[in-house]
Amino acid sequence: MGYKKKLTILLALTGFLGAVYVGSLVFDPERVNTRDASYRWLDPEQAGRADRIEISRPGEEALTLVRNNGGWFVARENAEYPAKEGRVEDFLRFFTTRASFPIRSASAASHERFGLTEAAAARIVIRAGSASLLDLLTGNGDALGRDLYLRRNSQDEVRSGEDRVSSYLNSAPSSWYMLRLFPETGSLSPDAVQRLTVSLPPNEEGEAGGTYTLMRDGGNWVREAGGVLDNPKVESYIRAVIEAEGEDFVPDMEPGDPVFTEGAITLSLGDGSTRFIRLGPVLESGSRGATVSGSSYVYALAAWTVNRIFRDAAEFGTP
Repeated sequence: MGYKKKLTILLALTGFLGAVYVGSLVFDPERVNTRDASYRWLDPEQAGRADRIEISRPGEEALTLVRNNGGWFVARENAEYPAKEGRVEDFLRFFTTRASFPIRSASAASHERFGLTEAAAARIVIRAGSASLLDLLTGNGDALGRDLYLRRNSQDEVRSGEDRVSSYLNSAPSSWYMLRLFPETGSLSPDAVQRLTVSLPPNEEGEAGGTYTLMRDGGNWVREAGGVLDNPKVESYIRAVIEAEGEDFVPDMEPGDPVFTEGAITLSLGDGSTRFIRLGPVLESGSRGATVSGSSYVYALAAWTVNRIFRDAAEFGTP
C-alpha cells in the first residue's frame, strides 16, 4: 500500500474517531442531564421589578407581600405591616439563583404522585404590576427529605431541587413581620443615649409602679436621685431596650387610643431627640399592647419582653 493511501486512511480514521468522541460528549445521557439540571426559575432582573408575592397553601391562610415606596409589607386584614427586607430578599434569591434542578418527569400523569396537582400543591406567584413573573407550584419532598418537587403552573415538566423554600411556606404570617420596636439599627445605639426614664407598669396586685431616671455623668451612669451605677449593666439594659421586638402587631388598636398609660420608657439622645415605648393593658393573649415613637403600629409585647425591658432600678446598683 502506498504512503499516500495509508496517510489518507489514517486521516479518515482519525476524523471518524474524533467525531465519535465529540458525539459521546455531546449526547452522553449523564452530561445532558447535568446540563439540563442547571436551572433557575426567575431572571434576577425580573425579580428586581417584583412588587407583589402571593403564597397560598391548601386549607391555610394565604399570604400577600407588597412593595411600596421601595419597602416590602405584609398585606393582611385590610392593613399593611412592615416586612423583614432580608427575609423577602432571601426568599426571592431561591428562585433567581442558578442551581441543580433536574427534570424528573414531563408527564401530567405524574403530578399527583409528586403532589403537584393544583388542588394539592402550594402556589407561589411573583408579580410586577399586572404581569406574572413566576407562577410556581411546590409539591412533596423526596424520600430523604432533602429535595422538593416543583413545576411551573400550566406546564407539565416536573423538576426537583434542594428544599430551601418549605420553611418560608410553612411559617406563620408574623414570621415575615419586621417587629423591631426601633428598626433604625446603627443610628440608635447605647452610646447615643444620654438619659433614660422608666415608669414601671402596675404589679400583679394592681399597685402603681415607680418611676426612675438614669443619666450620664461624665463617663459614669448615675441615678438622678444620686448614686453611681454599674456601667456595663446599664449599657446592657439600654441595648436590650433598643433591640426589643414585639411578637405580633395588634390590628384592632391605634397608637392614639387613650390606653397606653400603664408604663413607659423614654430615651433622650445626644442630638436632642427622644424615643419612647408606652405600654397599654394586658391583652387576651397575655401580652401587652405597646406604642413606639415614630410608628403608626401597635405592637404586642410578650410578658417576658415586658419583664426584660421594664426593670427595677435596684438591678443597676453600685458596682
